[in-house]
Amino acid sequence: MKTLITTSVIALALSTSFAAASSSDALGVIAPSMDATISAPSEGAGLGQTSQGKSQLAAQLGLNATDYTAAELIRIQRALENNNITEANYVINHTNRVPVHVAPQPVLGSQA
Repeated sequence: MKTLITTSVIALALSTSFAAASSSDALGVIAPSMDATISAPSEGAGLGQTSQGKSQLAAQLGLNATDYTAAELIRIQRALENNNITEANYVINHTNRVPVHVAPQPVLGSQA
């Protein structure tokens, strides 16, 4: 009997919480309403673009933020944290961007 009463009280409390969250004052809202307009996310800070976080990370590493992608800056930071100077220099010198030339593969079948 106690379990049934406890469950009922919890259900009532949750239902009133959700009802309050759906009101226009937006207090206690966990997620935005389905009719809310959501703007599209930006494409991020790639090569040549900067964001505040990317600029801060580049400044901590002593690098120019526009010369590296956010992923490259994180890779450099982790390499330096692990005392892997070779990997850090690999990314700093943009060696990771050098295109790899692969010999063409023979085609089998009707296209040969």
